[in-house]
Amino acid sequence: MNRPTKAVVLAAGLGRRLGLHHAKPLLPVAGRPILLRTLDHLAAAGVRETVLVVGHRADEVRAAVGESHAGMAVTYVESDAYRTTNNAYSLWLAREQLDRDVYLVEGDVVFDPELPLALAAVDAEVATAVAPHRSGMNGTVVTLDAAGTVSAMLLPAQQGPEIDLAGTYKTANVHLLRARYLREEFVPALEALIADGGHGAYYELVLADTVSAGRFPLHAVDCAHLRWYEVDDLTDHAAAEYLFADSEDRLTLLENLHGGYWRYDLVDHRLLYNLYFPPAPLVDELAREFRDALVHYPVGHGALQRLLGAAIGQPAERLVVANGASELIKILGRLAGRTALVVPGFNEYEAVFDEADVHRIHLPAPAFTMDPRRVADEARRAGVRSVIITSPNNPTSMAVPRADLVTLARLLADDGIRLVVDESFVDFCAPGHSLEPDLAELPGLTVVKSMSKVYGIGGLRLGYLLSADTEFVADVRAALPIWNVNGFAESFLRLLPRYRDAFAASCDRVRSDRDELAGLLGELPGVTVYPPDANYVMLRLPAGASAHEVVRRTFAEHGILVKDCGGKSMPDGDRYLRVACRAPQENKRLAEALAEVLVGEPYPLATGAS
Repeated sequence: MNRPTKAVVLAAGLGRRLGLHHAKPLLPVAGRPILLRTLDHLAAAGVRETVLVVGHRADEVRAAVGESHAGMAVTYVESDAYRTTNNAYSLWLAREQLDRDVYLVEGDVVFDPELPLALAAVDAEVATAVAPHRSGMNGTVVTLDAAGTVSAMLLPAQQGPEIDLAGTYKTANVHLLRARYLREEFVPALEALIADGGHGAYYELVLADTVSAGRFPLHAVDCAHLRWYEVDDLTDHAAAEYLFADSEDRLTLLENLHGGYWRYDLVDHRLLYNLYFPPAPLVDELAREFRDALVHYPVGHGALQRLLGAAIGQPAERLVVANGASELIKILGRLAGRTALVVPGFNEYEAVFDEADVHRIHLPAPAFTMDPRRVADEARRAGVRSVIITSPNNPTSMAVPRADLVTLARLLADDGIRLVVDESFVDFCAPGHSLEPDLAELPGLTVVKSMSKVYGIGGLRLGYLLSADTEFVADVRAALPIWNVNGFAESFLRLLPRYRDAFAASCDRVRSDRDELAGLLGELPGVTVYPPDANYVMLRLPAGASAHEVVRRTFAEHGILVKDCGGKSMPDGDRYLRVACRAPQENKRLAEALAEVLVGEPYPLATGAS
């Protein structure tokens, strides 16, 4: 059918949820304001006249667009009631412009230029762009029959918690309305809606009535192969920025987030999770306590220490419970005094100390093994009060032998130097590796642990410090606010003792998957794989290879996110990758992707998940 030469764009909204200080349609996505991008695409699709319905900061929109755009005439209809009305009223104001085939576009939708063309290619009086509904999408959804016709339309007010949106399609809020449909059904129904007091209604009510009446079938055009996003809040804006960025900018956006990767279409082999914990029954129990944990204050330190002590088998007086290990690391940066950091290690430790208070003890490359006597001698000569070491190491994934850590603790204690061992990944080692049972015999030893990683609760933020030096424990505790841990974390600690066996089984599964991943990576040509003890694997790339470039290409070409070690305190860090262990099939796809990036073509792997 003929392509419409006219469009109506609704651009009167306030954008309250975005916290803007300019007109919402002028919000940039990937460097281009949404409205100008929309007008670009409409002009490219053959539109010669666009009507903009404006309201909030209308003068800004007029100044940005003018009377024409890319050879297309632009006229304006202004709403003086945009603060108290909704899009049905905005469209009603432009009803006289609905006099021939039009594209109807909402001004907060960013989309690919092919989307209007896809609508115009359909032989239908009325068509709407849709894509399969995904978690995080908000707004009107539809169901389709076998012919691709909309069989039901659910507006947001009709989507209660009992409604299962699986199998539905989200509308893109870009529609094609032909003249006959406009004349015979849509405009009369819109006028009736407003006459009946529907100033605060959505125009989708008219489309929903069209579906119910059945006279004009509403054809859905599946645009899942095209990019589009409706931007209503900051989360939407971040998603749209990511969607419309090139792969290099996408990678930069993700790196600046430091988390939340689950919201994006990628496979995350960068952040370090236990994929097999918490189990579904524990999550269900937390869900049942959701409201109480949300609205009520959590307990204070004493009760939290007792809860955690019961879960890990330690006296409460030895414990400090924190909002993730990062909270404890910051406190150590203030209390530990001049400190020797055994590097490479977790970068957060290096970030919290003043350079004047840090002495770095480098694990010798390329083996990255620790000699307790060398470390103790260097710490003594440097005049430090504390030594901090991560075991299993981050990024090498190799654990320091338990006997060597005990030796180091005793050597340092002879000189009054505290040893802090970060055991955040120790549960992925063979059983019996942790130093926690030795605390009474090693009074100069402090253990720090992130529970977020091993227990798979990164969003809850839990960690702890453990020491038999109760005076030091009291000093750390005194640096915390009364309520440093939220109610959901408290609920998790209350439930955790019931799931000891499930946790142990989850760690067994991680160890098995990790060892299989290490075997797969060992097949890559020219790659050295370090024997892992944590839930990740470090590998050294062939000479001349750049870890940064491998990360970039693996993400751009395969949608897989891994971490290069260029930012670690280690020689030739740009030759090393750290890859997190995930499920077997994901691990195999990762190894195949890395092989293809390194070799330049598909490279067969002999082992791994089938």
